Amino acid sequence: MDLLCHRCGNSLEEGNGFCPHCGAPQLVVDTSEPVGPQPAVQRLGIDPSRVQWRAAITTALLLAIPVGLLSALAGMSSLFVIAGGFGTIALYRKRSDAFTDGSIGWRVGAILGTAAALIATAADGLRLLIERYVLHHGAAIDGQFQSVAQQMADQALKSNTEAMQQAPQLVHKWVSFWLSPDGHAAIQLLTAAIVSAGMILFAATGGAIAGRILSIRPKTQRTL
Repeated sequence: MDLLCHRCGNSLEEGNGFCPHCGAPQLVVDTSEPVGPQPAVQRLGIDPSRVQWRAAITTALLLAIPVGLLSALAGMSSLFVIAGGFGTIALYRKRSDAFTDGSIGWRVGAILGTAAALIATAADGLRLLIERYVLHHGAAIDGQFQSVAQQMADQALKSNTEAMQQAPQLVHKWVSFWLSPDGHAAIQLLTAAIVSAGMILFAATGGAIAGRILSIRPKTQRTL
């Protein structure tokens, strides 16, 4: 097929960038590839399939305040800790429009549980200080610790009869420790550690459930 100049219509030789007759530039269009808009577009912002840690952490810390305070005031309840983990993932999705699944929900929920456990421990310690030194309920608090320590000591003596026979002084020393003020403090720390571990586990479980349930495609973002 002869090449013709698009302006004057004279014949051209292959490879001529300009018409030798009128000097018009000859534009070559490659028709081997389809011309038109490409289906792939670049998204604005961060890849929604990755965890947006700033939004996740701020959301977890925000909900950790009521969850931690409720745990300290009303006692640790697995139901509202799980609900807190679920709510954290729901609010995180709403604020960041990010993708979630069970793994992401578990990690973000664990952040909530850790923060809520710290808040609950601090609030519980503050409550004990107020009851002891402001409300002067020290005798009642000591009585509660003494009762728990006595139960632990009795249980230890019943379950270690052989040790009692072989090393009675060591067993009595160990029992005396639990009945002492240091033992009472150890009981409080042990209780706080167990409760904190439970809060982290339940919050992470709630987050994993929410991440799994809400694992749908994020809303369409604006494109270039």
